[in-house]
Amino acid sequence: MARARSGVLSPPRLISVAVLLAGWAVLAWVFPPTIVPKPVEVFRVVWENVAAGEAFYHVGKTILRVILGMGLAMILGTIIGVAMGLSRRGEEFFETWVMVGLTIPAVVYGIIFLLWFGLNDVAAILAIGVTAFPAVAINLWQGVKDIDMKLVRMAQAFRVPRQGVIRKVILPQTVPYLLAATRYALGISWKICTTIELIGMSSGVGYQLHYWFGLFNMTQVFAWTLTFVLVLFVIEYVFINPFERHATAWRPAVQV
Repeated sequence: MARARSGVLSPPRLISVAVLLAGWAVLAWVFPPTIVPKPVEVFRVVWENVAAGEAFYHVGKTILRVILGMGLAMILGTIIGVAMGLSRRGEEFFETWVMVGLTIPAVVYGIIFLLWFGLNDVAAILAIGVTAFPAVAINLWQGVKDIDMKLVRMAQAFRVPRQGVIRKVILPQTVPYLLAATRYALGISWKICTTIELIGMSSGVGYQLHYWFGLFNMTQVFAWTLTFVLVLFVIEYVFINPFERHATAWRPAVQV
């Protein structure tokens, strides 16, 4: 049975957004603007930041750092995760690395790399990559271990070429795990990037949040947070979701 498709503007999503905005408006009515600014004011400030060009510059710097750092995390995590899934010795060797990577707080990586490399993009990219790679490794590790070997043996029995087995049997089974790793790594990358920008950078969304926090301007803090969220929505629904629908079209829909 074909998988059900739901658009970005589906009724449940629209209702969900409406409920969030309504809850925000209620809180803004209860609390003063210094605590919870009104949604209309925040959207106005977002537009002003975009019109002035500040939003494009600072969001662009953050996106660039996140993309490069996440790319590093995906490369490290994929290599280590696949090695752990295919080899018992690889699993025993790299498991300690992954556990240590998950245990150390992300802010510690940020501080260490800023001290090592200075207040520059290199420190931010390396901190993002090292922080996010354990999440990728764990997902790929489980994905490789969960490959249905019966399908692999069946394809070999029908004399499917090795490249065909990898492309049509093995890779499709690992795509859901890769997508889960991508989403998880993306969330971690955004958080550590804004943290590093807040600690010691002079550009980016984190820097702007720290700047307006110092001026006790809650409307600007909400505005940059909202800008941050909108960018994540664009990445999710314009890039990740379409790729997921295309890559997992072979999977049947779950009927409850």
